[in-house]
Amino acid sequence: METWIIWMISGVIMMVLELIIPGGIIVFLGLAAAFVGALVYFNILTSVVHAFIAWFIISLFLMLVLRSVFMKYFEGDSSVQNVDEDKDQIGKIVEVVEDILPFKEGRIKFSDTTWKARSNEEILKGNKAIIEARDGSTWFVKPI
Repeated sequence: METWIIWMISGVIMMVLELIIPGGIIVFLGLAAAFVGALVYFNILTSVVHAFIAWFIISLFLMLVLRSVFMKYFEGDSSVQNVDEDKDQIGKIVEVVEDILPFKEGRIKFSDTTWKARSNEEILKGNKAIIEARDGSTWFVKPI
């Protein structure tokens, strides 16, 4: 089998692999291999060493230059989500399991466990409260 055919087949295989292993890199390796195959076919590259050096340089060029251009037009799946768990908890209703006084911490039951809680108002055991904020492992609540 001739050398240029091996380069072309390798290039096609790499481009097809991009469909299986996405990431936008293997396709450029395949394009570079196909380009080197064409250069070998037209006798521009006659040595195996020169072919590999050309493949390396062309691959590097395609990845550095064209990949950034393609990434602008073909964005991957990405989304921005709220990662501040405290914001999700604010406004939830909790049960007071230990009296909370203005300058004395108490405890609330929240997410199947008890937590330290503070409030500017008196909230007695057994009453419900609403979460306002969090500082470390202490929740700030207000009475309902």
